[in-house]
Amino acid sequence: MMDRRTFLKLSAGALALAAAGALTGCSSQVEDGSHATVSVGNVDFTCATPFTSGGGGRQLTYRTEFTILNKSSETVTIAPEDINCIFHDTDGTEQTLKFKSKPLTAAPYQKAVYTGSLQFYLETENGVEEKFDTGTYELRVKYGEKTIVFFYNRTTVTGRIV
Repeated sequence: MMDRRTFLKLSAGALALAAAGALTGCSSQVEDGSHATVSVGNVDFTCATPFTSGGGGRQLTYRTEFTILNKSSETVTIAPEDINCIFHDTDGTEQTLKFKSKPLTAAPYQKAVYTGSLQFYLETENGVEEKFDTGTYELRVKYGEKTIVFFYNRTTVTGRIV
């Protein structure tokens, strides 16, 4: 049970963080753990829980539903080279997965939803020995001067700006 004083301190801290994010044009919120949304200016990026596979000599893959909600008057375009994913195995090894789909775009004041293996798909260049289900995934998307990171720990998805 949390006492009133602790509750008030935590509430004030959360409010200060939210205000700081609003001042910089950046914010992050996790809805229910099955997806996370990160805002940069007037654009919201949402990443759902991914489907991962591979390892044991096969390529690691990462597929998910990725949404861009563009609330601005400019078209949002993200090039394939601005999207990658890093797999961190429990033994400390890392594997980089590259984006294998077309550029992502969202017209002004529109929502664009990209799904699965045809529209939002990343994989390693070669087969890897690590198992896909023993580590964590860090999806990195560059937009403007910001890098949005969606972290998947095999249970939940969280998002932040680095």
